[in-house]
Amino acid sequence: MIRAIADAAGDSLDISKVSRQKKDALFELAARIALLSEQYRASHAAIARAAAAEKRKALKAGLDLLTVGVSRDSLESGFSASVPRPRADAGAELEWMLVRSGICGIAAEEHYSILMRRMTAFLGVEYYGKAELWLLEKVKRRKTRSESLVVPGELPDVIRILAMDKRNLERALHASGRDIATAALAGCPQESMDLARPLYGKIGAAALEDDAARLRSRLSGDEIAQAQATFLEVVRSLEERGEFRLGEEDELSADPEFVAALTKAILGLDSSLIKGAFRSAQGVLVATAMQGMQPAAHDRILETLSKKEIKRILDAIDDSDPLPRRALQGAGKELASRLFEAAAAAKAPRAALERLAAVRDWED
Repeated sequence: MIRAIADAAGDSLDISKVSRQKKDALFELAARIALLSEQYRASHAAIARAAAAEKRKALKAGLDLLTVGVSRDSLESGFSASVPRPRADAGAELEWMLVRSGICGIAAEEHYSILMRRMTAFLGVEYYGKAELWLLEKVKRRKTRSESLVVPGELPDVIRILAMDKRNLERALHASGRDIATAALAGCPQESMDLARPLYGKIGAAALEDDAARLRSRLSGDEIAQAQATFLEVVRSLEERGEFRLGEEDELSADPEFVAALTKAILGLDSSLIKGAFRSAQGVLVATAMQGMQPAAHDRILETLSKKEIKRILDAIDDSDPLPRRALQGAGKELASRLFEAAAAAKAPRAALERLAAVRDWED
């Protein structure tokens, strides 16, 4: 696929005529352009500074066009007029094509990972792995974002249900398209993003989270709500076509045996363990899991929490709708998994760990 992209974009340029040394230099140029795209997304003023310092003719011309505000539609023709395509020199022509692609990607405010892959595709398949390593190293140095903007609605619950079978969530995200999926996730709690991330791989997950964080500051609450409504409509359409099943109407309660096991596990824990685990858990997760517990477990949990935490949990419970059995038990198992980790670290009694492990590993 990478070869096909490069051939189509390169008008069948024979890159075998370009030396390895030149290709290596162009890889470094692509990396520099990718970093510029990241800076441009944060502040357009960064391009003016880069243009003033740039020495390469083609890249400087492209950055100058961005600086003066040439429209995306006119950018390619403007670049070609400023720097004619040097067809007599294969190396110079390859650089021209790579830079043109990079400048257009910057103008479109594409994520640096997408742009890096597109530019290095011009260099041939042997540079695909090198680009992946460069991107993975950048992901390692990436600073995670903790801010969130939660738009009220049912999408987080639906994502949790879809995630019971990762194939269902993957199908829904793919059918919605990346733009809609990213905008919809921008208005969800971190838990929803954490469920979607593994489906994109390390590099794609970082791009998804970066783009969602960016959209939180760019889109209004109404625009994000519209994206979520569109995503939900896609999910309903997929369900109507029989591509997956979200649950039967008669499965709106947890298995009584599961309820009893989870309740017993909660009641057997030290107050400090419960307090720490529930204080750090998402309200929606706790509210869902508590639908699968007996009242005694509710009382045990609430008596360990502060008034502020109790209000947060109760508000989440009030806002939650009845959910399918898989969602209730999935949340209960996730909560048991977190409690198990905390209990193991605190060297809790073996019996308490065994009860939590039984719930964590419960077979639906």
